[in-house]
Amino acid sequence: MKTLAKSGVSLQTHRRKPNLRQSDLVSMWDDFIDWPARRAAENGFLERFFDGDIVRRVFDACLGTGCDSIHLLKQQLQVTSNEINPVFRKKARDNARRNGVRLRLTTHDWRNIDLLDTSFDAVICLGNSLCCLFDRKDQLQALNEFRRLLRTRGLLIIDERNFQRIFDDKEKIFADPTSYNISHVYCGKTVVGYPIEIEDDKVVMEYLDIRNAKTAHLILYPFKRDELRQLLVEAGFRPERIATFSDYKEGYDPRADFYQHVCMRS
Repeated sequence: MKTLAKSGVSLQTHRRKPNLRQSDLVSMWDDFIDWPARRAAENGFLERFFDGDIVRRVFDACLGTGCDSIHLLKQQLQVTSNEINPVFRKKARDNARRNGVRLRLTTHDWRNIDLLDTSFDAVICLGNSLCCLFDRKDQLQALNEFRRLLRTRGLLIIDERNFQRIFDDKEKIFADPTSYNISHVYCGKTVVGYPIEIEDDKVVMEYLDIRNAKTAHLILYPFKRDELRQLLVEAGFRPERIATFSDYKEGYDPRADFYQHVCMRS
């Protein structure tokens, strides 16, 4: 985080009014991810489960700018990419063209995925995306829809930011936002993210481009410890068929950046 100090940008910003313009956020997003660094941090995580003889057809529930869909298309998988936000869809199309692949796009609300096809080998919901739903009923309905799309023994892979760590470190983060530093999932060096508002029912994340001091924000629902896992069980995934990983390593680490849950439909 030394680059932040050199930028001269003040990060004592937890009272700043959020900038929720999607165009500003999307313009930073690929630099926030850093696609090559993301793949290096994963260390073949998706490939571990997406053996070509077992997984051929994937539903990417949250396309974003295309990082995961494009990667899987390059692995010769058949990917249906879902994105409800038109600004993200446009950026994803541009990225797909640059990477020489074509996206198969849908625009379904997760709570009502209007697809009759229920034979996907895998559904992925990555990038902390389920946190865009704030109501428990909506979250559960989305997970039920993801499960419905899967064939028997199909996989749901879903991740979540370790918000409990943010709650535990709240005072430290407010005193010095640079103390919140992650190196998995979102790996960029020129665009960084940290919480500026931390409440029981929401966390406001600020994204800062340290090259020009531009900021954008997202308001997210913060899952508490084991909350998402319990929702997965309520959605019909058997507890013994849910494997939880901490920063792509199996097992529970309370200081992890992100958790990944790999759930098999019985």
